[in-house]
Amino acid sequence: MSSSISDSLPDQVTVSLADENGQPLPPKSVPTVKKTDEEWLKQLGEQRFKILRAQGTEARFCGLLLDNKKKGIYFCAGCDLPLFSSDSKFHSGTGWPSFYQPFAKENILELRDASYGMVRTEIRCARCGGHLGHVFEDGPKPTNLRYCLNSESLVFREYPAKGEH
Repeated sequence: MSSSISDSLPDQVTVSLADENGQPLPPKSVPTVKKTDEEWLKQLGEQRFKILRAQGTEARFCGLLLDNKKKGIYFCAGCDLPLFSSDSKFHSGTGWPSFYQPFAKENILELRDASYGMVRTEIRCARCGGHLGHVFEDGPKPTNLRYCLNSESLVFREYPAKGEH
C-alpha cells in the first residue's frame, strides 16, 4: 500500500520549513521523499511503519506525545517536515495529540477517507505522504478544527532556551 502513496506524490512540493526558533520560513519547493516499503520499514521500524505507511492508528491514550506540554515543533517521523507547533496543541480528551492548526497549511495534505463505514478527512505529510491522522470540524477557536494525530507519526523537538543560539 505504501508504494502507492509514494507513487502518487509529485517530484517536488512547496512547503514551509522552520528556522532555529521554530518559526516558519517562506514556502519553497523541495523534492518529495519516495522510498520502497523495505526502505521505509528499515528507517521507521514496525510500529511507525504501520501508522505512517499503512494508515494504522495507535491505541487511544497510549501515545508518548499525548501529554507533552513542552514548547516546540512536531516534525514528520518519516521525512522531518515541520507539521505542528505546540502553540496550537490543545487537550481534546480523545486520547490522541490534537492541534487546531498545522505549522503551515502547505505542509499537510487532506484526503477523503471513506474507510470503516464513515467519511472523514485524512491528513498526510505533504513531503513523504505519511499518514498522520484525521482532521475534524469540532475543535476550538480560532479554526474550529481538530487535527487528531498519532504520536508515532511525529518527532518532537523542543524550542531552544532563550540565549542558546
